[in-house]
Amino acid sequence: MKPASESDRLLRHFERDSVCACLAMAAIALIVERGRPDGAAGVLAGGTLAAISYLAIRGGVDVVLAMASKAAVRVGTGGTPEGGDGPGAGFALTPGRRAWLALKFIGRYALLAVGAYVMLACFRVHPVGLLAGATAPFVAAAVQLMRSSRASSGGGHP
Repeated sequence: MKPASESDRLLRHFERDSVCACLAMAAIALIVERGRPDGAAGVLAGGTLAAISYLAIRGGVDVVLAMASKAAVRVGTGGTPEGGDGPGAGFALTPGRRAWLALKFIGRYALLAVGAYVMLACFRVHPVGLLAGATAPFVAAAVQLMRSSRASSGGGHP
């Protein structure tokens, strides 16, 4: 596992690359559409949906990491872990908490689906543009993969 500062740096690179990919695809859409903003608006709308999803996932991961670190501190200081002393001790979730987390997980995707529907049906954004914008994080991940493979082969800096 990488130190927190290295992970934060990689996340910042990923976020920056996602925004750059979305803006580049919007510019390409403007060129392909000969200046009409339909495609570019779709790309930006898809990028917005992807950003909302990313922020929700990141918030959930931050909560889980905070819970895990509290459990580790409790166990590390001689406190009694909840639910035994095996793997994941001190990190037990009650059935109600599990149900709430599942509801939030499903609800996030339902809200994203409603958002996509509203953008397509009400705002009439270009569907291909919407899909292209939603793929911006995947483009950013591919860029990060190429960057890290180039760095590990000694070809340059990340």
